[in-house]
Amino acid sequence: MSLDKLPQLAHKIHFPAAMTLGILGVVLFVIGDGIEAVWITDYFHTELDFTVSQASLVYTCYGIVVALAAFLSGALCDAISCRKVMLIGLVSFLLFDFLFITVAIPSKSLPLLMVIYGMRGFGYPMLAYGFLTWMMMVTVPERQSSASGWFWFAFSLGMQTIGSYLSSLFVPSLGGIATLWIGLVLAALGGWVTMYFLRSQPSSRATKDISVPESLLRGLSITWRRPKVGAMGIVKIINLAGQYGMQAFYLVYVQRVHHMAPGKAILEFTIFGIVAIAGDVLWGIAGDKLGWHRTLQWVATPLSAASLVYLYMIPNIAGPNFWLIALGMAAIGIGLSAHVPTTPLIMAHAGSEKASSLAILNLGAGLGAFVGPAVVTLLVDSAGYGAVAYALAGLYVISFLLLLGLKLPTGEMSRQKNSETVLSD
Repeated sequence: MSLDKLPQLAHKIHFPAAMTLGILGVVLFVIGDGIEAVWITDYFHTELDFTVSQASLVYTCYGIVVALAAFLSGALCDAISCRKVMLIGLVSFLLFDFLFITVAIPSKSLPLLMVIYGMRGFGYPMLAYGFLTWMMMVTVPERQSSASGWFWFAFSLGMQTIGSYLSSLFVPSLGGIATLWIGLVLAALGGWVTMYFLRSQPSSRATKDISVPESLLRGLSITWRRPKVGAMGIVKIINLAGQYGMQAFYLVYVQRVHHMAPGKAILEFTIFGIVAIAGDVLWGIAGDKLGWHRTLQWVATPLSAASLVYLYMIPNIAGPNFWLIALGMAAIGIGLSAHVPTTPLIMAHAGSEKASSLAILNLGAGLGAFVGPAVVTLLVDSAGYGAVAYALAGLYVISFLLLLGLKLPTGEMSRQKNSETVLSD
C-alpha cells in the first residue's frame, strides 16, 4: 500500500490519525506496566512461597490503588489538566516499580509487597486513563465509540498481547526479575513519548478554573445526581472484573491443576489479547453504527459470562487441550472487547459533565482490577476454582439486568442515528 493511501485507510477504519504518537506512547507504557500481569501471582506462589490466596491478596491491594487512581485520572482533569494527571502517573509508576524490583521482591515480605506493589498500581490508570479522558473530551460524540475502541485497542495491544507474548519469551529464558527490568525501561520510554505528544496539545493543559476539592466532589456526586451514570460505572466494574479475575487465577488453574506447560499457558493469554485488540476496533466502529446499548446488552454481557464458564469446564472435560482453551480465550476476548461502547454510553447519560462521568468510568475500570482478584481471594481456597469462575460469570448476568434500564436518552438516540457524519482529523 502506498503512503498516500494511508489517510484514506485511517478515515475508513475511523482511526484518529492526529493522535498516533500519543497512542503509540500508551502502547509502550502499558507493555512495560503490564508485562508481569499474567504471571506475577504464580511467581509469588512458586518463587516467594506464598499461598494462592496470599498471592491474590497482593494483587487485590494493587487493585484497590488502581481503583483510586482511576477515579482521580478523570476527576482531576478539570482542576489540574490531563497532562499533569498523566505526568503524576508516570513518575509514580517509575518510582514504585523500581522499589518493587529492588526492595519488595528481595524482602519476600508479604506486608511490604502489599504496600509497594499496591502503590505501583497508582501509575498506569493516571497515565492511560488520563489519556482516555483527554481523548474523549476532544472527540465529537459521533465518533466517541470508535475513538474509545482505538484507545482500548492500544491498551489491550500493550497489556494483554505484546506484554503476554514478551513474558512467554523472557520469563522462561531470563527469569522474572530481568523481565520486570525490561518492563520498567519500556514504561519509561512510552511515558516519555506520550508526554512529548501532549506537549503540543493545548487542550491537554486546559482547566476549568475549579479547585481540586470541587473537582473531586463533582466526580463523586454525579453518581447520585445522575443515577444512570452510577449504574454505568457498575457495568464498567463488571466488564474488567472478569478479565482481572481470570488473570489472577486461570494461569495457576491450568498449570497446577491440569499441568499445562508454563509457556503454553502464558501463550493462551496472547491469543486472548490478539482477539481482544481486533474486537476493540471492530466493536468500537460497530457500536457507532449498530447502537451502543444494543452491543453491550446482547453481545458483551452474555458472551463474557458463557466464556468464563467454558474456560473452567473445558480442561475438566478435555484436559489441558491448547486449542480448546484457545477457543474460550478467543470468545472472552470478543465478549470483553464488545464492552467498548460503555464509554460513549456513560457520557450520553452525563449531559455536560463529561469529565465527571469519565471519572466514574475510570473508577469502574479501576475497581474491576480490585473486584476480580478479590473474588479469587475470597473463594479459591474455600470453594475452589469452579466457584471463582461461576461467580465471575454471575457478575455479567447482573450487568445484563442493569443494562435493561440504561438505554440511550432520546436526544442521544437521534444523534447516534446520524453517526455516519465524518470526523476529519
